[in-house]
Amino acid sequence: MNVTISEGMSFLISDELGNIVPDSEDGLYGEDYRYLSRYDLSINGRKPLIMTGRQVDYYSAVHYLQLPQIDDIDANTVSIARKRFVGNGLHEDIEIVNSSRESVRFDLRLEFEADFAHIFEVKSGKRPKEKAYKVLSDQKAASISLIHDTKNGYFETRIIFNKAPLFDYQAAVFTVSLESQQSWHLCVDFMTLLSGEEKKPKYGCGTPAQTAKQSPEYRADWIQRAPKLFSDYDTLQHAYDQSIFDMAALRLKGSRVGKIGIVPAAGIPWYDTCFGRDSIIAAYQTLPYLPDLAYGVLRNLAAYQGAKVDPEIEEEPGKILHEIRWSGVTPAGETNHSVYYGTIDATLLYIILLSELYKWTADKGIVEELKDNLIKATEWIDRYGDKDDDGYIEYARSGDTGLENQGWKDSWDSVRFADGRFAEAPIALCEVQGYAYMAKLAAAELTEVLGKGSEAERLRASARKLKTAFDKDFWMEKEGFFAEALDKNKEKVDSITSNPGQLLWTGIVDGDKADIVRKRLFAPDMFSGWGIRTMSSSMAAYNAMSYHNGSVWPHDNAFIMKGLVDYGFHDDALRVIDAVLDAGQYFPFQRLPELFCGFDRESSRIPIDYPAASSPQAWASGAPMLMLTAMLGMKANADEKILILNPGFPADIYRIFLSGVHIGGTRLGFEVLLERGEPNINILENPGSFKIRLEGRH
Repeated sequence: MNVTISEGMSFLISDELGNIVPDSEDGLYGEDYRYLSRYDLSINGRKPLIMTGRQVDYYSAVHYLQLPQIDDIDANTVSIARKRFVGNGLHEDIEIVNSSRESVRFDLRLEFEADFAHIFEVKSGKRPKEKAYKVLSDQKAASISLIHDTKNGYFETRIIFNKAPLFDYQAAVFTVSLESQQSWHLCVDFMTLLSGEEKKPKYGCGTPAQTAKQSPEYRADWIQRAPKLFSDYDTLQHAYDQSIFDMAALRLKGSRVGKIGIVPAAGIPWYDTCFGRDSIIAAYQTLPYLPDLAYGVLRNLAAYQGAKVDPEIEEEPGKILHEIRWSGVTPAGETNHSVYYGTIDATLLYIILLSELYKWTADKGIVEELKDNLIKATEWIDRYGDKDDDGYIEYARSGDTGLENQGWKDSWDSVRFADGRFAEAPIALCEVQGYAYMAKLAAAELTEVLGKGSEAERLRASARKLKTAFDKDFWMEKEGFFAEALDKNKEKVDSITSNPGQLLWTGIVDGDKADIVRKRLFAPDMFSGWGIRTMSSSMAAYNAMSYHNGSVWPHDNAFIMKGLVDYGFHDDALRVIDAVLDAGQYFPFQRLPELFCGFDRESSRIPIDYPAASSPQAWASGAPMLMLTAMLGMKANADEKILILNPGFPADIYRIFLSGVHIGGTRLGFEVLLERGEPNINILENPGSFKIRLEGRH
C-alpha cells in the first residue's frame, strides 16, 4: 500500500518501507514535477522488513522497519525508524537502534534517481521520457545534487546530510557501528529547486513533535478554530472531524496560487493545485464552517479571471479558470501559459458562491470588492456561454487539445446516449442549465445589494425564461426523467445519469417533476446501496469501474441530498447520507475518497475502491459538511440575523450540537435535540445575537 503525504505544492508517494519504487507513480513532487523517482534504503545489500508504514499527519509519516538475518546480525534485533515531513521538499530522520546484546556493524546505502517527469507524464501510465541529468557530489558539504539543466529550464534535487557519507555516484553509503542498546541518527534534506532558486529546508533534525511545530502552518491552530460537532451520529461525527483535518491538508497558502488567502488544492496526489470548479464547490460545501476558504477562492480566482479571447487556452472575458499549472503544461498542452480555462460551469458556480458567502456573512465589502468580477462573470453567461443564442450554456473545445467534456464529468467518454453513442459538441449539460438558473438568481440578489434593482429584475426574468424552456426541452416523457444533455443537433442525450439529481439543488425543477426525479434516483439501477451512481446500470455505457459512467461520487450525492431536502424529501435525503457515510468507514482513515466503484451493495458487501481516486480530495472532503448542513436544513440570512433550520435525523439519532458556526461575523453554537420526533433547539453560544427559525417538516 502506498503512503502519501503533502503540504502546499509538495507531496511524496512511497511504499510502506518508505522507499520510492522506480517505474511506478511513487515520487517526491514539487510544483508539477517529480524530483525523486527512486529512493532506496538497504542494509548490506538487503531490504529491511516492514513493521509499520503509515501517515501520521497530512504532511508527515513514519516507517518502522527491522533487519532480517544478515551475516552475523540476528533477526529482530536492529530497528530502523524513518520519520519524514514534506513541505518545500522532504526532510527525513533515520534512527537505527541496536537492541541486541552484541555490537553490530553494517553499511547503510541510500540510492537516488530523478526523472524530472511532469506529473501529467506520470499520471498517463506511460513510462516518462528519460531526461538527462548530471550528478554532483560534495564531500565537504555532505551533499549530492541531481541536475537537469536545459534551455527548457533548470531542475535540481539537492540532497543534504548532517554527516558526510561515502558517495558512490547516485548513492550515499554510511558505515554504522553500534554497541548493544546504542542508536545512530541521520538527517537528510531533499531540496526541490527550480530555475536555480535557493530554498531553506522547512524542517530540521528533531523528534516528530518538535519538527511538526516548526511548520508555520501547523494544523492544530487552523483546526482549533474550526467549528466543533458533537453528535451521537457516530459516522457523521467521524466524517466531519476527518473533513476538517483533510481541508487543512489541502490548503494552498502563501504559494503562487494562494497569495490572496487560503485556496484548497483539488486533490492529492494528481490535483495538488488550484482548480476553478473544484475549489468553488469545496468552498461552498464548507462555508458555514470554514469561510476563509470562500474568501480565498473568490479572490484568487478573480485575479485570474479571463480578460480576452484566446482559443489556445479557451480563455474568454469574464470566464473563471479550470486549472492552474505553473509548469505551463495544462490540458491544453504545453504552452507559455500556466492557466487553462476549459470549464463550462466554474463561472456560474463562482457567482453562486459569492451569493452564498453574502447570505452567511452579510459582508457587503466583499461584494463591493468583487463587483467588477461579478459583472464580467454575469456578462459571460449570455455573451460567451451561449454562443448560438438558444438560451442554453454549451461547450465545445476550441482546438484539437484540451478537455473534450467540460462539465464536472470531464472525462472523454462521459456524455453518452442510452445506446452507448457519444454525444457530439457543442453540448448543453442539464445540470449546467440548473447552475445558470441559480447563478442568474444569485446575481440578481447581489446586484440588489449593490443598488441595481433594474438589473436584478432583468436577471430574474431571464432565469424564469430559462426555467420554462428547460422544462420543455430537457424533459423526456417516455423515460420520466431529464436528459443528460442536448447535443450539437439539439437531440436529447437520453442516458439516465445522476446529473438531473443535482438539478434539485439548483431549484430549476418544477414541483410536479421533482417527485418523479426523486423516485428514479432511488431505483435499483441508480442507487447502489452505497450511494447514487453517476449512470444507470441499465445504460449501454455503464461500467461500475469507470470514472464517470457508473461510479459513486460523494460530492455528487451530497448535492443531490441537499436538493432532496430543499424539495421536502427528507427521508430520501437521509438514505443518501447513511449510505455514503457507511461506505466511508471502509476506506483508509475512514475518509471519503474522490469516488468509488458503483457495484451493488448486496453483491459487493463492501464498497470497492476506484484505484486512481484522489484521497484526500477537496469536494469529497467537503461532502460530509454539506450533508450536515442539509440534514439540519440549515440556511442563513445574516442580513436579518436569522439562522433557518429544518432538521431531520436518521432513526435512533437524538442529538447534534454545533459549536462555533460562522454567521454574520458571529460564532454561534446551538443544539438540536429530537424528543419524540420533534426538534428542540437551544442556542448555547452567543444567545440573542441571532434568531433561529424553524421551517418545514421536522
